Amino acid sequence: MNVKMSKVKKWPGHSTIKKIVATAFLITAVLACGCSDTSFFGGTEENKTEYKISDRIFLPMEKVRTLNPAISKDEDTYFISKLVYNGLFEFDEHLIPQKKLVDSYSYDNDTLTLSLSLKRGVKWHDGKEFTSADVKSSIDAYVSLSYSNETVYSSYVSNIKSVSTDKNDLYKVTVSFKNPGNVAVENLTFPIMPAHQFKKMSDIKISPDRFIPIGTGAYRVEGYNNLSQLVLSANDNYFDKVPQNNLEFVIFPQKKEALNLVNVSNITILYDKDLDRDTLINNMNVKSVDFISNEAEMIGFNFRNPMTQNKKLRQAIACAINLQEILDGAYLKSGVFSDTIYYPNYYGVAGNGDEYDYNLEQALLLLEESGFADIDDDGYIDDQDGKPYSFKILVNSEDQFRVAAAQIIKNGLDKLPLDTYIKYCDWNQYMSDIASGNYDLYIGGYTFNERYDLRNALHSAYNNPLGYSNADLDQLLDEMQSGVSVKRKTELFEQIRAILADEIPYYCILYKTYGAIASDTLEGEVKPLFNNLFNGCEKWMCKYEIPAAVAE
Repeated sequence: MNVKMSKVKKWPGHSTIKKIVATAFLITAVLACGCSDTSFFGGTEENKTEYKISDRIFLPMEKVRTLNPAISKDEDTYFISKLVYNGLFEFDEHLIPQKKLVDSYSYDNDTLTLSLSLKRGVKWHDGKEFTSADVKSSIDAYVSLSYSNETVYSSYVSNIKSVSTDKNDLYKVTVSFKNPGNVAVENLTFPIMPAHQFKKMSDIKISPDRFIPIGTGAYRVEGYNNLSQLVLSANDNYFDKVPQNNLEFVIFPQKKEALNLVNVSNITILYDKDLDRDTLINNMNVKSVDFISNEAEMIGFNFRNPMTQNKKLRQAIACAINLQEILDGAYLKSGVFSDTIYYPNYYGVAGNGDEYDYNLEQALLLLEESGFADIDDDGYIDDQDGKPYSFKILVNSEDQFRVAAAQIIKNGLDKLPLDTYIKYCDWNQYMSDIASGNYDLYIGGYTFNERYDLRNALHSAYNNPLGYSNADLDQLLDEMQSGVSVKRKTELFEQIRAILADEIPYYCILYKTYGAIASDTLEGEVKPLFNNLFNGCEKWMCKYEIPAAVAE
């Protein structure tokens, strides 16, 4: 996604240095360009406009408990770690794992091992060489921390049995797994930390507030005050593309407080998850880019109920729901459609948007095909016992967006011979009703992990909340987490997508979108990902116009 440039912002400061929080902002480096005007006497005189190009990018962050990615559960640490550290693998925009600190790898299904050949010539920020010892100590640390759930990466390493190195080759690592059900390289995307930073593994938890990261990433820590700022400078020895800028994180009590400073170009860019963000920036001199989150809003059908077990009935309901109206009216246009609950274009497989376009005629036809076409004297469908059936829509009353969506859904279903009603309840009662199957359909959502292992939501052996079961789907979901190639995984997902689109155990309403709100001085491509907000930031610059009086 590209940021569209608007008018150039005036250069903030010359004789006076503006202060934000405790950080001074001074823009350096110069670029000049010119324009012309007509003089009073009818001649033409040059009125040159000069600009300053700055390689300093200012971003907001909140105070974190620690910058140690192994033990931190702060969101800011998670995203900043992706700038400072590398994993063995990293995700691309389609959530396909790509090699990062790895040159090659291979599975042995007989021994349940993954053999890794590491990238050579990689240096830590302190100049020491990256080797297999760093990989082993990092994985051992994460596994140890996972036992007490002290790391956000517990589920990533839960199936790792052991890690071994080769004394004759400092770049060989073998990872052994406990079982074949969770060996995908998507699990090896956590930050790799230097073994020499800790005398022993238990030291990884010592003095978390004073921890200074040492990584192999594109940026290195230049300075850190946990009350005011974090300064990251370009890692000139980076093995990939070296950044062209420096990043300065300014600490705020809440990042949203920085919005007005984006408007006056003292903060370069911030990220906002709120659905109503467009109303906040309506009259501001900023640019905005929406990007797809990992939050899916959906309808879940109760498969314990003979009525909603019927596929044609579920398809009829889908055709009676106006998703565009829900997007516009309930979610403030902050979302995109997806044909399944998987991330849109997951593994590069193009979806069809909404498989079930809003079509009442088609809904009635599918309803007739469902076998529930018997209508009672009141004009509603009877259940299988010939009794009037009351169709329950369950929603959490504390979520205003889902409450609004529930009413739109009911309005659509009321145009069918269905006697519908909405049950509004608080979170605890809502979860209790889902667990007990006290609903026909519920309106809810998932915030998915970047690895997109959806067995908890869909697999029959994982006690999914719907009571849904499909043996073919179970097998496909299991194989997705095995040691298969990207090509094979793409083939598997195409089969999964087809099953989910046909059977719709969940009907995806939309994927929420987040927003990147940038100063109009920012130059460069803004292309954030939900799991990598600063994706592509290495080329960002800021362009400031110098007032004529200052330029002279």
